[in-house]
Amino acid sequence: MDLSNLSVLKNMRVLYVEDDSATREELGEILAYWVKTLDIATNGQAGLALYSEKRHDLVVTDIQMPIMGGLVMSAEIRRIAPRQPIIVLSAYNDVEFLFRAIELGISQYITKPVNVEKLLGKIAEIAEVLQAKQEQQRNRRLLEQYRHLVDASAIVSKFDPHGRITYVNDRFCELSGYNQQALIGSEIRRMRHPDEPKDIAGKIWQSVLDGNKWAGIVKNQNRSGAMYIVDSSLVPIFNERNQVEEVVCLDVDITDLYLNYENMLESLSRSERSLYEQRHLLDEYKRVLELGASILVVEPSGRILGVNLRLANMLGYEVKDLIERSLSDVVPADYSTCIQQATQIIDGHCSQVIPFIHQDGAERIFSVNFMSVHDLHGQINSIILSCQDVTEPLRLTQEIVETQRELLLVLGEVMENRSQETGKHVYRVAEIAHLLALEYGLSKEQAEILKTAAPMHDIGKVGIDDAILHKPGKLDFDEFEIMKTHAERGHHILTRIDRPLLSMAARIAHEHHENFDGSGYPQGLKGEEISIEGRIIAVADVLDALGQARVYKAAWEDVAIRNYFVTQRGCKFDPVLVDLMLKHWDAISDIRNNYRDI
Repeated sequence: MDLSNLSVLKNMRVLYVEDDSATREELGEILAYWVKTLDIATNGQAGLALYSEKRHDLVVTDIQMPIMGGLVMSAEIRRIAPRQPIIVLSAYNDVEFLFRAIELGISQYITKPVNVEKLLGKIAEIAEVLQAKQEQQRNRRLLEQYRHLVDASAIVSKFDPHGRITYVNDRFCELSGYNQQALIGSEIRRMRHPDEPKDIAGKIWQSVLDGNKWAGIVKNQNRSGAMYIVDSSLVPIFNERNQVEEVVCLDVDITDLYLNYENMLESLSRSERSLYEQRHLLDEYKRVLELGASILVVEPSGRILGVNLRLANMLGYEVKDLIERSLSDVVPADYSTCIQQATQIIDGHCSQVIPFIHQDGAERIFSVNFMSVHDLHGQINSIILSCQDVTEPLRLTQEIVETQRELLLVLGEVMENRSQETGKHVYRVAEIAHLLALEYGLSKEQAEILKTAAPMHDIGKVGIDDAILHKPGKLDFDEFEIMKTHAERGHHILTRIDRPLLSMAARIAHEHHENFDGSGYPQGLKGEEISIEGRIIAVADVLDALGQARVYKAAWEDVAIRNYFVTQRGCKFDPVLVDLMLKHWDAISDIRNNYRDI
């Protein structure tokens, strides 16, 4: 472990609750060295009292303790602070308690005996997230202040999907000459100046209703009929059904700037100034327009024509170092599709999230608006890319996904250990399922979700008696009937928790013993009545189980495994998946070797 990464712990205030004196003394000494302050309690009741007094940044607790257990304490703490980070230290035989922990929203687990390096790494991750959240809170407060500032100085309006005004601020009323009572409920088109083409406005509004943002120059007229010009941004707001519920408009009054610009162009066109002087004046105007934005200008071919200082600095370059280079030098993704869209749609505008490469090699993610610029003949002259850095929000989202994935792996591993089965079984099943999902044609996103949910396929065995789980020989009829209930037990456990990943995990737990010909359990589903996730896990689970020694059997040789799947093709297993498994046997063998049991 890179100890420099643990410097973030120096700001952490930690509560450690553990009843075992030897573990408490050893781990407490280590934690005290790294964190800012450490409070230690020997049971949940004492821990709750300390937390109520000091409100720690992090709680680290054992599960089973006298007087008050760790989960009861955690539930009380969560009533005080619903988002309080908690790490549970759990033994393998604590699996029943872990489900209660999930219901409490606790997603951080370390199994005993505690790996100190892993624990410190986990605390460091939480510390980084807490720092990011604190920064977000500061930003939210600033944003709220900015919102009041914008509402006081900018021109804000809202519309329903039919274009009727639902809100205007005082600045809008001042500029338009109407009061709020006259504006609310009226259509925005009544504000448009006669010079504005009606068909273009209609197409722009339809594009916004289709979910696209729009930005551009709009000519309006006030109550007295005088023209005023705004730099307008239209943003669609979606409801829970992903339908546009309202449209928010932020305008900037550029009437004087626009008229001055037109006058400047007119004067330049008939001026006797030198070409150099004309270019200088236009460059000055361009500098004013670019102020505060992150802008890149490229040809349709991708050659960079211009970049402003702000974006160049964000990417670690001098402006001169980017001019004339290809966009592909700093954008490794395929940007050509969005450029093509920007050259074809009516308002020449589309959006896409794209990675940029900093000069030091680091990746920064930007939300990019592509806008086409036309020459006097209507031909595409260039594409303007307006860029917003979204690296940090995406990183926080990914951390949440990784936390959920780790949770499911830990629980799956706990279950395998209780079953006295191979420790890396859940990892191999997850990786094999991921490979088969991609080869079957599922999207990368679907395959990743399946990989994350796969370790929970046998979680229902938590409710099976040890005498049946650990029986060294073949189960009798009654014992096997009890064993079969683990599919429904797993489904029941996982459907109690409303999480998207666990919904798929519940489906897998319920269906991974269904047979393609309908002879499986518990529902007797047949063919495509079985979800593709259930069919994939059925292949991956049996494939790995046959190759590993269990208490009731020896490990099979690869030849025997392959022959078994051939004989069960179309009977027990989806024939397409069997063919894919055999086709990619070498890749599957690599997975089995990479996750070999120690």
